[in-house]
Amino acid sequence: MAKQYKLPSHYTSEKPISGFFSPLEEQYFFSPKVSKVEEPLLMEEQFHLSETKEMFDYLQFSQAEVAEVLEIDPSTLVRWKKEDRRLSRLLTKTIKDMDKIIAKGIRIFGTEALFQDWLHTTNESLGNQRPIDLMRNPYGVERIEEALEALSWGNIL
Repeated sequence: MAKQYKLPSHYTSEKPISGFFSPLEEQYFFSPKVSKVEEPLLMEEQFHLSETKEMFDYLQFSQAEVAEVLEIDPSTLVRWKKEDRRLSRLLTKTIKDMDKIIAKGIRIFGTEALFQDWLHTTNESLGNQRPIDLMRNPYGVERIEEALEALSWGNIL
């Protein structure tokens, strides 16, 4: 007969462990609404342009910089704002990726202000560029993700 080992009760508690974050904290401005009765949505969600305003305001992007992120002409952006245009799934994914960077950065630095200071400071590991300048490019977002991941593990960048 095999001996059975019973885990101590504090190992099986449902309480969150300090230092570990639930998946809901992956996003900052676009945290998903959780329902216990609805079916989960696929990645069919698309944002309206007005929903992105708060995030772009936090990043202090000018109208030209927002147009660059959305890969459109600034005059097209003005028209899209009037129409409150629904963004494509690809643009929505790009916005969500940026939002995940913001959530991770705030989690690592502790406050919005400290993370924003880091975003606006030249970073040697990013080729002496400011992270905020890289945020306008999907590949730049990946590089910022890597830099934040390194910081979270104690690398000084």
